[in-house]
Amino acid sequence: MDARKSRHFLAQFYGDNDNPSARYRKCNLVTRAIYPTAGIRSFAGLLVRIVGINESGAIVQSTGITLLPEHFYICLGAGEIFLTCARKRLSETEMFVSFSRAEEEEFIDALCNIGFPLSPLTKMSSDCAPEIENRIRASRRRR
Repeated sequence: MDARKSRHFLAQFYGDNDNPSARYRKCNLVTRAIYPTAGIRSFAGLLVRIVGINESGAIVQSTGITLLPEHFYICLGAGEIFLTCARKRLSETEMFVSFSRAEEEEFIDALCNIGFPLSPLTKMSSDCAPEIENRIRASRRRR
């Protein structure tokens, strides 16, 4: 088995995001990490803080970070934006994750410029930067 190959079958779709020199922009956002649990249509959530982010991934912190599986979703707003994530590296309080697809630079910049860290926990629509509004509209069209 290839040493670079991930144990999680979805990781093959996440591209080559193992670049150690990737630059994370400072960020301070409290969000929810949502992941499926045993049972039909059953999900659990964990409050996490995004402390660094770039177009291909993020640095996530939480006291219960070890509870998150290898594949989960970061939920922004009241279910308005979901970012599909896969675990890259894990420590006791911090996890490096990669996104399933690269995000637009303007969207990442808008997230970094959110002034109130708890705003991603509430409804973000009509109260955020145009780049985030565009992403919310695009998410609604896909549903």
